[in-house]
Amino acid sequence: MFGLPATTTAIMVGVLGFWVVYTLVFYFTTGGWSVEDVDKDTGEVTR
Repeated sequence: MFGLPATTTAIMVGVLGFWVVYTLVFYFTTGGWSVEDVDKDTGEVTR
């Protein structure tokens, strides 16, 4: 890829792949955080 050695290409692809998976996992596991911050009695968001 772009004339780089195979090892460098593998490291770049691996880091990028890890970053994408990490971001997706974080996005889906934290999707309901705003719901947890709502006070059940008043309905207001507490921070």
